[in-house]
Amino acid sequence: MKICRYSTLLLIAFMINFATLISLTIAPSSAYAADEPWKEEFELVCSQTENAMNMGVEELKKSLERCDRLKPQIEQLEATPRKIYLKRLQMCRNLFAYMLETRTKDSTTASPSR
Repeated sequence: MKICRYSTLLLIAFMINFATLISLTIAPSSAYAADEPWKEEFELVCSQTENAMNMGVEELKKSLERCDRLKPQIEQLEATPRKIYLKRLQMCRNLFAYMLETRTKDSTTASPSR
């Protein structure tokens, strides 16, 4: 009797694990594929913040434009991920804007005035 119960429980546990494994391998890949274009762009843009000090004016402008293009896509997400990714995007954008402002101030003060 105990062996039969043990076998039944083991079989149920195996079936649950198998069903979980199947759902984890199928569902995330399709869900991730739908999110991939904007997430990939997001990661590329925000990874540039490490190099923002070395970027030129044109590169900074392009990064700002990329941030602006990403914002509407992120605004379509559900509430929690939208808040998280919009905050992170805004932080990246603020850094690029600050560096652009610094670069343009430096270029105007560095040019000789007559």
